[in-house]
Amino acid sequence: MTSVPAIDYTNKDFAALRQAMLELKRYRLPEHNDDSPGDVVSLLFDAFAYMGDLILYYQDRIANELFLATATERRSVLDLLRLIGYELRPPVAASADLTLIFNVPGPGESTPTTIPNGAQFTSQGAATQTFEYLGPDLALDLATSQVEPAPDGKLVYRGLPVRHSRAVATETLGSSTGEPNQSFPLTQSPLIPGSLVVEVNEGASWAEWNQREHLLYHLDPRGRVVVSGPDSTDYYVQYDEMGAARVNFGDGTYGRIPAIGANNLRARYRVGGGTVGNVPAGSIVDAVTSIDRFHSAFNPNPAAGGEDQESVDHAKSFAPLAFRSGGRAVTLADIVALTHLAGGVAKVFARARGWNQIDLFVAPEGETCRPVPDDLRTRLQAYFEDKRMVTTLIEMHDPVCAPIEVSLSVVAAHHANPEAVQLDVEQTVRQLLAFRNMDFGQALYLSKIYEAVESIPGVHAVAVTRFRRQGETPEAVQQILEAFGVSSVDDLPEVVRHSVDVNLAPDGRIDLDEIEIPVLAELQVSMDEVAP
Repeated sequence: MTSVPAIDYTNKDFAALRQAMLELKRYRLPEHNDDSPGDVVSLLFDAFAYMGDLILYYQDRIANELFLATATERRSVLDLLRLIGYELRPPVAASADLTLIFNVPGPGESTPTTIPNGAQFTSQGAATQTFEYLGPDLALDLATSQVEPAPDGKLVYRGLPVRHSRAVATETLGSSTGEPNQSFPLTQSPLIPGSLVVEVNEGASWAEWNQREHLLYHLDPRGRVVVSGPDSTDYYVQYDEMGAARVNFGDGTYGRIPAIGANNLRARYRVGGGTVGNVPAGSIVDAVTSIDRFHSAFNPNPAAGGEDQESVDHAKSFAPLAFRSGGRAVTLADIVALTHLAGGVAKVFARARGWNQIDLFVAPEGETCRPVPDDLRTRLQAYFEDKRMVTTLIEMHDPVCAPIEVSLSVVAAHHANPEAVQLDVEQTVRQLLAFRNMDFGQALYLSKIYEAVESIPGVHAVAVTRFRRQGETPEAVQQILEAFGVSSVDDLPEVVRHSVDVNLAPDGRIDLDEIEIPVLAELQVSMDEVAP
């Protein structure tokens, strides 16, 4: 007797399903032996196998999206992480410190001037970006030491903190229907967190409601837990998978339901953020807001801290760390994880200077290693106020950018264009030592330069002639020179100087301190004769 075909639950594709049905047919209908493609039974088997293949594919996809490790859709990761109270971070606005240049007041002219809150400045370039001064009105007196004279006879004020943002005029969110859990989208994005003001008109006048992280509870200014009850005028903000913000109201138990009305919900907010705000140095030059005696402006350093919305991979890595920390900065690992979650930060290193003193070294988001802008520094310090232990002091520091010099001599293959090879070599080395690929205390190896360059098509041979810190003489060589009373290699006779190799780091390795980030300061690529 023919045995019943075993069901293989791993057969989930078209061919496997079709084969399983054919085997079952031979058991159930042994008299039917026509398996040709033109047979109607074979046609039905093909149709059902195709349908089963599709259904099982989507079942597998759905199953994958139910677990954080295998989920690929941003919406799935967003919903999964909300189960542990984690929200994917929206875009972060870049910051910059401006230098303002004023005309010198003439005899009898007024010397005070004011930079108002919300003063706008714009950048030049392919896409104009707006930056705003968001501090209190800044009163300057051009006749005092608040400004300094410039060589061209103008007056200079340094260090005005600005943020990549733009104010949105009052916007009508919609009308309350009196239903629970009402949600209203903001028409513009990305929303800058902390800038949203929502007002509700319940018949008397417009009243500002309170933004909360959620509607279960919140901490009052004294640190006490307060529950959002039926009469609490609270709302919260959530971001969808596209980064758009929505204003959400309560259900009448947790959070009050706005009264029924026509267009009785409105909002004011600011938008901005993303890597587009990391504009180069010297690009923020124009003032939109009228400022007395203003001549021009510029940012001496690139804008930094601008970051796009949190990626799925970053959320998968850092959400568990944030969950374990419970939003409390206790250990050094907690502090590093929470700093990354604050946004606008590319690299972080923390070390303990004492039992209650933490040094936090922060490199802001951007294309280069640079100091932390004042606006980002202030935001990070405020961010840790309710997370650090009461007795712990967290002191913010700029990264130490260690300049590196690299020189190469390259021989191109006979079939390659030397100019194209030179450009490829320069791009490869710059990519290898780019800021985004470096980290605090990361050692550099000469072998990595050779490995990267030798893999470039068209490179026949390469020799690295310089690989060292900028202007640094290797310590071992320096010690020998000092033992003979010589302070520098440059003081040696020329014939001796040429025999001392100070251009390559000892053992082909550049060690950095834990607070340093390597930066490519100088790159030279020379092309030798083409190889035959």
